[in-house]
Amino acid sequence: MLVRMPFVFWDAAAGLAKMLPHPPLTRNQVELMQIDTTASDGRPGFALLGISPRSLEEELKAMLKHKNEETQSARDARAS
Repeated sequence: MLVRMPFVFWDAAAGLAKMLPHPPLTRNQVELMQIDTTASDGRPGFALLGISPRSLEEELKAMLKHKNEETQSARDARAS
């Protein structure tokens, strides 16, 4: 499940993490999260490459479907 969190929360978490020897999150990373880097259909190059951007949800569904098909194929092979 994905949950939206305000950047104020992330900034505070990064501030607290700064005290750790190896912080898992930095304020620079929070700044980068605020920049929109999502690809869109209107960007040049996608059609030329024969690809189209997909949402995270679409990609995860495709990955799970592929994994389920692999699992079913392996079960079928063992049953034979």
